[in-house]
Amino acid sequence: MIKLYMGKNYFHNNKLSNVKSDKKELLQSTNLDSKGVVDINILLNRVKIEKKNQMKRKVIFFSIVTLVLILFGTFIAIIE
Repeated sequence: MIKLYMGKNYFHNNKLSNVKSDKKELLQSTNLDSKGVVDINILLNRVKIEKKNQMKRKVIFFSIVTLVLILFGTFIAIIE
């Protein structure tokens, strides 16, 4: 018999808890009240870096696809 794990998330007293359904034991509890200072410049820089990385991935993907198409076309031209 195969038993699948079905975790449940509970929110109580500003704490998020993950509980196993079969053992009813507390696995993880995180406090959601933690308020800290957030620097907007750090967040904006993170977004800029993420956009740069995404653009790099798009360029690399496009160049690989183009290279594969060129090689495939060359291969077909050589065979004929």
